[in-house]
Amino acid sequence: MQQMFIMPVANGILPRPHGGRIVGMFILEQGGQILHDVGVGHDVLICPWIVDSETLYPVGVIARIMDISAQMAISDDGIELPVMMAELEGRDWARWYSLKTVGASLFSADVERLDFKKLRKEYPSISGAGWVPAGGYTEFRAKTDIPVTIYGTDLESGAEVSIKANLGGLVQQEQAHTLEHAIIRALKTYGLCTARTLLESMTKETTELKRSVEASIKYNLPEVLGITASGACGNPMTNLAQFYLAKTFVSNVSAGKSLTESLTKARRSTMSRLTGELGLTMQPDVRVLQGLKKGMSHDDTPLKVEICKKVIGRFPIDPWE
Repeated sequence: MQQMFIMPVANGILPRPHGGRIVGMFILEQGGQILHDVGVGHDVLICPWIVDSETLYPVGVIARIMDISAQMAISDDGIELPVMMAELEGRDWARWYSLKTVGASLFSADVERLDFKKLRKEYPSISGAGWVPAGGYTEFRAKTDIPVTIYGTDLESGAEVSIKANLGGLVQQEQAHTLEHAIIRALKTYGLCTARTLLESMTKETTELKRSVEASIKYNLPEVLGITASGACGNPMTNLAQFYLAKTFVSNVSAGKSLTESLTKARRSTMSRLTGELGLTMQPDVRVLQGLKKGMSHDDTPLKVEICKKVIGRFPIDPWE
């Protein structure tokens, strides 16, 4: 066990362990002061701050402060702010067990280093450190052939990177699509996809997708279909909604209608056509589930922990493995 200061980050950005470097600008109240107090050549444990629950995730990456300098930055409001520019080098994954405050900073006296590669058989995981997931896609070829790809950007080189696994024979196609989105959400939120964070992310993702279905039908807003905190979901229903909306809107404008009237009528026409083609019932709860599964190819059925572990185990631990 080690003693270490803890720096929360709310953007999900973590340096890649074992030598990965990132350069960032930190406001004094949001990590900059901790970096200044710890100093160059020393380590700090960077952990994701979970905005929804206002909690600090107990697992993060130990980073060595390679360089730091005080600078002034201009906020969106045009106000000058003192910030810290820092270069951080990832060392190891680690977790803290208890926290206390030292002045205005967080400190742990029991930080344990973790080796996820050694733990992979018992506790499989996917690392979100060193890259930013941007999106993904699920291919439905056969029950035994369902490749899932998640792509993003390498924080150091800016190159596109990806992870891929075939979930065929393990889950159904709707579940595979839901897992794709949940893995992206887990990596963005926690910096780490484990069975636990995957299950939590699946629940949140399907809840937000169902809300988008209900809102789009209730308020005639096809453009909100499939929009969640993890991004926009590409699926038959949302793709058709965008196509019908654009086509009908242009047709209305060409017919001499005002922009406002053209958009309003295009929205109503689009949702009416979609619900008719998909055969959605008028019962609110049922139509949401129908839209989720029939229209969006998603399944909100919770998976067993063992299945989640097998899903994670089919992916590489990170894009560089």
